[in-house]
Amino acid sequence: MTTMFQCEQDLLANLIVLTPKHARRKFRQHIFEAWEWKCAYCDKQLDENTATIDHIVPKHKGGHNVKNNMACCCSNCNRSKASSLLDAWYNEDNRNFSDDRLVKLKQWMEQKPCSIKLPTTETATPYIASDFYIGWVAS
Repeated sequence: MTTMFQCEQDLLANLIVLTPKHARRKFRQHIFEAWEWKCAYCDKQLDENTATIDHIVPKHKGGHNVKNNMACCCSNCNRSKASSLLDAWYNEDNRNFSDDRLVKLKQWMEQKPCSIKLPTTETATPYIASDFYIGWVAS
């Protein structure tokens, strides 16, 4: 299997040639394939209709929309985990707990992202380069 997305820059590159919706779909597809369409927590086999994406570190607790923070997940585990941190939810008390899956999750999270930071429109100054092009420069 060839890896389409090595890092978040690959998603950005796809945004140039694809619609944002299609680029996000391809990014999600890559995550599902990397997990072999199995839930990262209970190992349930999933498909296009049952697979969801879980933010391993919830976004409101500091997690980001990056590959190493997103795992293939069944809806039951995603709902059960909700906004819990991994160590608080996925432990020996969890009926689906597996040391092997925990190791895989930790290794997945330790992948080094190679992302770039783009300025937001709030921190950038707009400019007009021509009648057909408007851009932003970081302030």
